[in-house]
Amino acid sequence: MEQDRIDEHFRKPYISLPGATHGIPNLKDILSSVPKEREHRFESAGEFIRRLADRVVKWRDSLPEGETPVVLTFLQTGDVVEVMTIGEDGHSGVVIEGMVGDSPCMFISHQASLQILCYTRTIEEEKPRRTIGFHVGGETIEA
Repeated sequence: MEQDRIDEHFRKPYISLPGATHGIPNLKDILSSVPKEREHRFESAGEFIRRLADRVVKWRDSLPEGETPVVLTFLQTGDVVEVMTIGEDGHSGVVIEGMVGDSPCMFISHQASLQILCYTRTIEEEKPRRTIGFHVGGETIEA
């Protein structure tokens, strides 16, 4: 009972504007309705990868025949990694398998450290069309 009076006091606006402060939602009610597993999903590596995959899929669909998307990431050494697959590693980690020049590599990073460049390349006739794999939440998205 005492807690209700305290909560009501803090929810009371400092000024009164007709119609502007009526029905202020209780923040506790809003937060309690968000499922715990989705609470921070918007900032997860999985969500980052899923959005990147969706963009690349849509982009590929709009490209002319004979063009393919390429996804690159950059290392702090200045080396460029052509991304073959990208997956989440925990909440904020990302694992990339790719190529640095002609050498295969695996690169693990915090998602905040990634710099991604997407561009198109003309498909060479002697090479088959290549897809990029995105691995999120046990699901694989090919783009």
